[in-house]
Amino acid sequence: MTELRSMRPILNGYRHWLVEAGPSGGLPVVLVHGFPFSHAAWVPQIEALSDRYRVVAYDLRGLGRTEVGDGQYAFESYVDDLVAVLDHLGEDRAVVCGLSMGGYVALRAVEREPRRFRALVLCDTRSGADGNEGKISRAESVRELKRSGMGPFTEAFLPKVLGPTTLGDRPRVVSAVEDMLRQQRVTGVVAAQLAMAGRTDTTESLHAIAVPTLILVGEEDTLTPPAQAREMAARIPGAELEVIPGVGHLSNLENPQAFNAALVGFLSRLEDA
Repeated sequence: MTELRSMRPILNGYRHWLVEAGPSGGLPVVLVHGFPFSHAAWVPQIEALSDRYRVVAYDLRGLGRTEVGDGQYAFESYVDDLVAVLDHLGEDRAVVCGLSMGGYVALRAVEREPRRFRALVLCDTRSGADGNEGKISRAESVRELKRSGMGPFTEAFLPKVLGPTTLGDRPRVVSAVEDMLRQQRVTGVVAAQLAMAGRTDTTESLHAIAVPTLILVGEEDTLTPPAQAREMAARIPGAELEVIPGVGHLSNLENPQAFNAALVGFLSRLEDA
C-alpha cells in the first residue's frame, strides 16, 4: 500500500485536504477529482504513479475533507484553489490531470494560467458550458438534494456515471462509488452544482493549449461521450486521444488497468521528449 503524506493548508480562506505520494523530486502530477467525489477517487492512480512521480491529489472546496464554508462560491474559486495548490507545493509547472468537473477546472486554469502547466490530461470531460437544459437539470438536482439528502441523489446518480458493463459486472466498483457518494455533505454538493452551472465555455481557447495533452474517455460514457472527446482532441494541437473500453464516466475507477496504462505511457513519453 502506498504511503500517503497528508497536508491541511489554508488556501484562499478554506482549509483544504491534500495527499501526496512518491519522490518529492519527481515530475509533479496533480490529480483533480470529479463531481461529487474526493481525492479517494484517485487511489488506483496514486498507487500506479507514486513509485516514479510526485503525485498530489486534493479535495475540491466543499467536497471530501476540505471545508465547505458558506457553500457560496463561483466556479472560478475552484480554479483559484488549483493555482493555490501549485503555489503551496512550490511547483511552477505541473502535469494536471482532471476528470469530469476536475477537467472543467483544468481547462479553465490552463486558459487563465498556461505557464503553470507542464502537460494536461483531460478525462471524461468537456469544454462546453451548460446549456439551458443542463442548468435546469442542476437546479432540479439542487432542489432534490435539499429536500431528500444524499441517499436519493446517489441512487439516481450511479447509473449516470457508471457504464452498463460496470453496473452489471463490477459490483465492487459500484459499491465503492456508492460509498464515496453517500459520504459527501449536501451543502458542498449543492455548491458544486451551482458553481458548475455558471462555469465559462473554454471551447474557443482549446486551439491555444500549447502543452502536451492526453484525452481519455470511457467508451460507454453518456455524460461526456467519446464524440465530444474527439471534438476536443481535434481542436487541441497535437492532442492524443484514447477511448477506454467497457467503462462509463468514471473510467479511472471502472477500468484502472487500462486507464493507468494510458496515463503512464503518456507521462513516460513526456519525460523522454
